[in-house]
Parts: sequence; structure tokens; C-alpha cells
Amino acid sequence: MDTEFDFENWGDIMMNLKNKYPQLTNADLMWRHETKDDLYKTIANKIGKTKNELIAVIQSF
Repeated sequence: MDTEFDFENWGDIMMNLKNKYPQLTNADLMWRHETKDDLYKTIANKIGKTKNELIAVIQSF
């Protein structure tokens, strides 16, 4: 997989994503997906980016 999913830092990542993309809601960012890939695809779709573009944004935080 592209990056390890880090639950410890997910709160910070969520906050950064919400600041950068105000259209994201808590529900969009909540871990309710079976895999990290599913979560990333859902978020990427909501902000109009590809999964790889989203991963690059997350890694920039």
C-alpha cells in the first residue's frame, strides 16, 4: 500500500484536510470504511482529486 495508516495522527490529518477542503465533513473523514483505500477514494471523490493526489496532500502535512 502507498503509506501506512496511522490512527495516532489521523486526528491531525483530518483537521488539516478540513482546513484545506472546507466541503469535507466529519462524516466524510470518519473511519467507517473497510480499508484505507476505500476511505481515501471517498475523500478524494468528495474533493475532486484522484486517490494519488490525495495521498500527496496528506503526505505534505
